[in-house]
Amino acid sequence: MEVPDIIIAILDAEPEGVDGRTAIQKLVYFTSVKTGIDAGFIPHYYGPFSPLVAAYLENLVSLEFITEQGRRTIRDRTMYSYFLTQDGKKVADLLKKKYPEKFSEVEKVVKKCRKIVHNNIYVLSWAAKVHFILRQAEKPMTYGEAIEASKSFGWSLSEEEIESAAKLLLALGLIKKE
Repeated sequence: MEVPDIIIAILDAEPEGVDGRTAIQKLVYFTSVKTGIDAGFIPHYYGPFSPLVAAYLENLVSLEFITEQGRRTIRDRTMYSYFLTQDGKKVADLLKKKYPEKFSEVEKVVKKCRKIVHNNIYVLSWAAKVHFILRQAEKPMTYGEAIEASKSFGWSLSEEEIESAAKLLLALGLIKKE
């Protein structure tokens, strides 16, 4: 399974679509961690960001496997929502057959993110940031240590944000409670 396959699998698991490029990035981040697929994530303002994911998402839209719909937000920004097209759904069906275990793992991640945080881009971002920090540290950290470590990436996390992130990361099986 490759990065574009993950994007298609995520959208297949969300028939109502996914709101926001940030949400797509974070869902790919969590599924890439769970499936062991390197998507080239680097630190960015909203947490781990993959130029590959951004490029593949754009390519899948231009190839008409994914529909991108923009709408203005209250803050006068554009929020993009993503949906599979009929051709995209056909590709998803092929991927389910070709990679049943990984496709199932993607579905589990997406469903847990939807159930626990309703794909809230802020909580997804906090959770991805916390996980990224913990992966770099490769040792258990207190909330205070995680807050301090976040500064080295230009991030500012509060205890409440880390608490929200920890709940999602625990549910995803990406951290353990001691």
